Amino acid sequence: MDICNQAVELVSPMTLADKAQLLEYLSASLKDDITTEAYRHMPKEDFVKLTYSSLADDPIERNQPPYPDVRDEIE
Repeated sequence: MDICNQAVELVSPMTLADKAQLLEYLSASLKDDITTEAYRHMPKEDFVKLTYSSLADDPIERNQPPYPDVRDEIE
């Protein structure tokens, strides 16, 4: 018995609400997989053009104090 037939047997007795929840999960999972696969086969130049400046409005910061801690010198 293949995996699809096993899944059908497991899903058949489920309630309508459970089936809807499973369908939402499978839909989101499939969308993510398709997107990942598209990026995987995309030429690097296109990927860079697509993602270039994606963090322009949210720059990466280290949030360090303006003056470093004063520490004892090593002897």
